[in-house]
Amino acid sequence: MTINRLITIVSRVLGQLIELVLVTVLIYLILSVPYIFIFIDKSNGWFVLISIVSSVLVSYFGYRYLASKTTDIFEKIYLKKIGFIIIMLLLTTVLMDLIIPAIFGQNQDISLNQKMIESMFHQGGIVALLFKLNTVIIAPIIEEIAFRGIIFEEAKPLGKVVQFIWPTFVFAAVHGPATAEQWTIYLTAGVLLMIVRLMTKKLQYSVIFHMMHNLLSVVGL
Repeated sequence: MTINRLITIVSRVLGQLIELVLVTVLIYLILSVPYIFIFIDKSNGWFVLISIVSSVLVSYFGYRYLASKTTDIFEKIYLKKIGFIIIMLLLTTVLMDLIIPAIFGQNQDISLNQKMIESMFHQGGIVALLFKLNTVIIAPIIEEIAFRGIIFEEAKPLGKVVQFIWPTFVFAAVHGPATAEQWTIYLTAGVLLMIVRLMTKKLQYSVIFHMMHNLLSVVGL
């Protein structure tokens, strides 16, 4: 391989990596917009409703962008793939409720993301109801479009390893982990979601899996 050829390859890979980082930062900023309204006044149902509406809009435009880059989003529902999701949910329960607590102990601090969720649920009334709707339905859609959708597709030119690791790491990082246990929890969740995405080959199944997992978490709170 000539020096010029090597320089060309390195320059192309570096350019693709910079583009991936910039897209990731942009997505992070966009995903932060709905939460601005909650931080203004999390006890005000109107601000929570505005936050949800803005999340829906972000999801819609994110989906439109993703649909322009790939067709691996929807298909007819296959029961075998739903069965696979159920198996993955059981595996998730074992990992999250038994194995990880056994490794780190039962009384670890929760992440910033979990603290915010529990705080919103404790508001009660319409605020808690709206936020539960957001947690179970809207958040999984917007996060899957962002991480296992757009970032997943943007990472494709850098190879399958980067395509697996980068969205998984970013997914964990945006949830605000501050301890080894919190990183382990969110990285594990990200890996499981990515496995569902890759094995089913359609984004809709990772969305379903994410929704079912969040529903179980909400029921358990």
